[in-house]
Amino acid sequence: MASLTPEDRLRLAREMDETRLRMYRMNVLRERPGIGAWELKRAVLEWMGNGGIQDFGDSGGERPNGLEAAKANGLERSYARLGTVFDGTGAPWSLAGSLAVSARVEPVYMTQASVVLAVDDEQVAHGVLDGLEEAGLRLLSVTDQMSVKDWDHEHGRPADPENIEIEHHPNGLVAGARLVDETGDRDLEVDLIFAASGIEAEITAAAEPLEILPGQGFRVARTGHLIALALLSLGAAGGQPRPDQFAVMDAFASEQAFSGIRERADLTALTDAATGEDWRLAWEAVDLMASRSATGSRDLRSELAAFLAESQS
Repeated sequence: MASLTPEDRLRLAREMDETRLRMYRMNVLRERPGIGAWELKRAVLEWMGNGGIQDFGDSGGERPNGLEAAKANGLERSYARLGTVFDGTGAPWSLAGSLAVSARVEPVYMTQASVVLAVDDEQVAHGVLDGLEEAGLRLLSVTDQMSVKDWDHEHGRPADPENIEIEHHPNGLVAGARLVDETGDRDLEVDLIFAASGIEAEITAAAEPLEILPGQGFRVARTGHLIALALLSLGAAGGQPRPDQFAVMDAFASEQAFSGIRERADLTALTDAATGEDWRLAWEAVDLMASRSATGSRDLRSELAAFLAESQS
């Protein structure tokens, strides 16, 4: 991936601001379908801190029209391509990670997407990866749970994207992969989850179709499942880098280098917004992960209870 010039960074920052605004508007319209134009503007201004945001459109309580959808910037066009490419795999899939958290709870700055795919055969997983490469995505790494654990907890450093690591999940499946789509206006990093949690089939089956941006609909993992996935990704030690690691990490993409910080923020946002039904699904998910030996020696139920106690103190 080419380095961004200062002008590129400024343009990307503006695009991310635009995308966050439009994603939040869709959240408001979904939660309050009868909201009027001025109420919608007021809600967005309050959320953005009344920072001089313009170009709201006067859609009232209706969905933004085709003209507004055509205003999609380079980042949003990358998201749209993501949906088209994964629909073409033929495998059940859903958005997860911070992009899904943005769609459900609090939009953040994202040039990375996490996708859960439900496959039950290693050859199918490799076939999906082959199909994604044929569609123009570049494969950076293929990993299993052990390699991810080594990266986060034993070596204390991020993986080098130039070194492809191909290892196997204990149950015979590829656990995950990282790719990058460099074909659009904006590079989009994509993390795939094949068999890291053990409940990929349940996650994709329960995923809810949401219009997360004007004219862009995706199947998005449920909040309870997102809580369980974020907790699993954090790791027993919290998954956050130490200050003495920052200089080394600065050579890598920020979403990769500081994933533990992002996941903790996601988990906090999710738990703050979770309903009783979300919690039922989250506890059910961590128990199911444990029953399928996806958590190793970790006790996710105790970890989730500890995180809740810490966040509420």
